[in-house]
Amino acid sequence: MKFKLAFLIIVCVSSQIAFAQTLTVAGVVNDAKTNQPVPFATLGIKGKGIGTVANENGIFSFKIDPSAISADEQLVISSIGYKPGNISVEKLKQGKQTINLTPLDALLQTVTVKPEKYKTKVFGRTGANTIMTANMFTESNLISDNLGREQASIFSIDKHSFIKDFNMWVTFNRFESVKFRLNFYSVKNGLPDQLIVDKDILFDVTKKLGWVKVDLTSYNIYLEGYKEIAVAIQWIKSVKTDTAARSAFGVSVFPTPFHSVFFRKKSQANWEKISPAHVAFNITANSYKPNKEKEEDAAIEEKESITDSLKEMLAYSKYAAEAAASGYGNSSKTGKYLHLPDGELYYETYGSGTPLLLLHGNGSSLAAFYQQIPVLAKSYQVIAVDTRAQGKSTDKTSAPFTYEKFAADMKILLDELQIKKTALLGWSDGGNTALIMASKYPELVSKVVTVGAVRSPDGVETKLLNKFQADFEREKTKTEPNNNGQRLLKLLLTEPHITESDLKQITVPVLVIAGEKDIVKPAHTQQIANQIKNGKLLVVKDAGHYVPQEKPVLFNKAVLDFLHQ
Repeated sequence: MKFKLAFLIIVCVSSQIAFAQTLTVAGVVNDAKTNQPVPFATLGIKGKGIGTVANENGIFSFKIDPSAISADEQLVISSIGYKPGNISVEKLKQGKQTINLTPLDALLQTVTVKPEKYKTKVFGRTGANTIMTANMFTESNLISDNLGREQASIFSIDKHSFIKDFNMWVTFNRFESVKFRLNFYSVKNGLPDQLIVDKDILFDVTKKLGWVKVDLTSYNIYLEGYKEIAVAIQWIKSVKTDTAARSAFGVSVFPTPFHSVFFRKKSQANWEKISPAHVAFNITANSYKPNKEKEEDAAIEEKESITDSLKEMLAYSKYAAEAAASGYGNSSKTGKYLHLPDGELYYETYGSGTPLLLLHGNGSSLAAFYQQIPVLAKSYQVIAVDTRAQGKSTDKTSAPFTYEKFAADMKILLDELQIKKTALLGWSDGGNTALIMASKYPELVSKVVTVGAVRSPDGVETKLLNKFQADFEREKTKTEPNNNGQRLLKLLLTEPHITESDLKQITVPVLVIAGEKDIVKPAHTQQIANQIKNGKLLVVKDAGHYVPQEKPVLFNKAVLDFLHQ
């Protein structure tokens, strides 16, 4: 059937939560030397999505749920050009506060420009389709709103770059105007890290659709020695229109595999990411090669053709956002860690009864099962786990990943939980792990459901494998230690190696599920079902590789019917 494209919205919003008791935090931020207001200072509690942005007069007000913070935590107040300030939560309870920030001594930077030695390049994404949007919004009548929220993209640059401008494609703007701050960060462990530009770059957007250009030449931004940077826009202020029923603002995103949109809810919150997603941010820079230094050209234009495989990625991006917002995979009530000698496994347990272990796909997390967990937990004890080096699980090794290692991790987890036998539900990479568990640890497994599993890499569409190979080559150029992205890509390209003999050793009932438009070749899926003694094949119409999210009602019923048999 014809694939119908629709606007897929990555919703990055914080809902307003009503509490029986709240702490109102209010005050003003001033310059300690001049006693003048510090406009648009950011306020936040380290590691948490709590805070706001002061207005142009330095005045701020927002609400906190007291149960979400401890008495010894500090509110961090910061503004570019000032030393950060701190104030205790206990002091905040005493009423309105006047916070004085000490200005830093200005450092004068000199940049020598030799026209014959530079080349003008564009780094980042230049495509501007409107298939998807990364959505940010705030409402004028809220106190606890999205002020201070940041959205970022990471891209490669040349090692000696003078930044000329920043550009982003606005998909829709239902505000009269929006004020943003532009921040530049270093990159550490694949996430934005430290600010690297000490300029307070503010810009207003009134355009409703199209490219917005921010001229940066007057800021004299010269970046030296960085192979990657993160560029972020931070929500500072918005003016709502009189006519819009719901104000909203979005920028263009394309689901390029192994690219991500990064965001954090407040200035001191931890960074999070949604993948695959490539936001339409780019910078124009004069690239220098001092002392005849040879540099790799980082400005690589990526084609945005909509192949069948990318259609799959399009669908996934929407569900990845919903999964991130579901609360699964980040539960303070049910989440636990199993400490291993070479890492940690994060898992969550729901429901009671016969155990059912959920195994997610490559680069994902247990939250991918957000449409299954509440349904399955009504009948089973659901153990959802983040695989090693994915989600909140960690890995301390540098060796290549293997599905045998993932399967061994699951055995340790089951032994720790004193689970003698369990059913397995494995999706994509998780399905590969489930098949290996059923073959290698038959005493632990009662039944298996796989979705989009493969015996070997050649079961995947050739075009997608070629894309993975190109992404792997790009990842190899990065210098960060223990690059998990690189190792996960290598896993897709080289694993698994499940033989016909391995499949014939599986004697428990196995339901092999695939979407009609799956990225796994139909003949390959059929072969898996045929070579398992008690294998049964289910092909879901009008679905791809993401059956659990595309067809959750049908999928959940099929799984429950199979497990109940």
